Amino acid sequence: MNKPLHIGFNTFDSRVRSEDAEFTLLLVPGVDWVFCHFDPDFDAAEQAVRVLRDRGYPFVANFEFQNFRHEVKSADGYDWANAPDGTHRMRFTPELIAALASGGNLIGVSYDEFEHVIINRNISLFLDSKFKIDMPAFRQLETRDAVRQGEALAADVKEYADGVKAMGAPVFSGEHVFPVLYHLFARSGVIPNFKSQKECFSNLQFAVAAGAALEYGTELWNCVDMWHKLTYPGHSDKELYHNLVFAYLSGVDRVYVEASSALSDEADGVRSLNENGKAFVRFASEYGGRERAYDARDYLPEIGIVRYDDTYWGQNLIWARGLFGNRRIKPDSRSKEWLQIVRTVTHRETAPQTFTWNRIDPISLLPHRSFVGMNGLAVFDDRVRRHTLESLKLCFLCGVRVSPETLRDVWTLVREEGLTVVCPPRFAPRGLGEKPKGAFAEYAYGEGTVIVAERFDTKALYKRLRPFLGNPGEIRLPFKTGDVRLKVGDDGETFEILS
Repeated sequence: MNKPLHIGFNTFDSRVRSEDAEFTLLLVPGVDWVFCHFDPDFDAAEQAVRVLRDRGYPFVANFEFQNFRHEVKSADGYDWANAPDGTHRMRFTPELIAALASGGNLIGVSYDEFEHVIINRNISLFLDSKFKIDMPAFRQLETRDAVRQGEALAADVKEYADGVKAMGAPVFSGEHVFPVLYHLFARSGVIPNFKSQKECFSNLQFAVAAGAALEYGTELWNCVDMWHKLTYPGHSDKELYHNLVFAYLSGVDRVYVEASSALSDEADGVRSLNENGKAFVRFASEYGGRERAYDARDYLPEIGIVRYDDTYWGQNLIWARGLFGNRRIKPDSRSKEWLQIVRTVTHRETAPQTFTWNRIDPISLLPHRSFVGMNGLAVFDDRVRRHTLESLKLCFLCGVRVSPETLRDVWTLVREEGLTVVCPPRFAPRGLGEKPKGAFAEYAYGEGTVIVAERFDTKALYKRLRPFLGNPGEIRLPFKTGDVRLKVGDDGETFEILS
């Protein structure tokens, strides 16, 4: 069965004119869809729909203006972003969705950097207003309990996404700058869409997003983002090309480059493709329509991290606005465990407090890299069940909560199938939950092994787990059809395909 990758690009303008570089990109073999930014302008929306329909291109309608503008009102007084309850997010209408769907070529609707505005409380509005406008995207409970706030958010996101789809959007997606909320989105009806090549390691973003897609049976999208911090474009043409190839090899359903303006330069009033644009054309020509026997739902991870996603990714200083954007909820040692685990399973090549360059400390001064060694890693939430975990050889339990049903399934896999589990004392089976006297304590448990540790990034634990971790500097992605193996280049921007 052929499971092709759909290749597109992002434009910040819903107009596509024949004299623009974007039109040249539409003629590239392999490009079969477009990711368009829209304002709530019905006439412009219908015009863009017609242009794209006439040229044979389906599109995703993306909305970003609300992330940067406090008030946007239509002539009849409708406020497109501010809800009566004091929250700030895009407020879709059936009329707008109808205009977008009028040509029959609407793939779906996307909320630009949806997870970012949630966990950082619309931080762009906050900064642009000189700290006067501080509005959450969804309701904030008067609680210090991360789980309680997270479950309230899940209900709100599901209601919101269901509402957009009920208006006529075939699907709804977000974008993820930070490696959080993939699972909450997926179970709430929002397609996970990870940004690669930005401030996180691309293949680690994939590991989190793919875990969500596997667990909840969703599609998986990938935005290859040309921004790096405040620099645009902030990545080389070879890094762009290899991130696009990684999208194909990792089984994502859709990939697009943000944004098309990074793919061309202007001289004497004419835009022409630059080296980035040529790299995109090369990739689309080589991989567009190319047969692929698997997708992300065929991933067979061998190392799993199970945790309740409380939205902690290592944020500090300006980003530290409370978990889920709730100022009352602060991370504790449990929130940080999964980042220690990522350090261990990447052969200690990531920092123990984050794997993103967004953290404001000396880590952010290190040269950016897109790829790091990884051996069949996936991240799951606290309610994952046995059928999703059966391919694992090594499993970590961590975070603020793991559901009783998940714990039962995990311990069954240990006893009956020989799974090795690493966990803190609080998640260990009864009788094995004492604090280890050294770096870890190890117990036989049926056919498998339980390793109890209080820190997950010690050299001793890394040495013990080394047989599970593959080769340093190699990415291995096991699929039902076979393994994809990549050797990461010394620059961290490229790789060699080994198999």
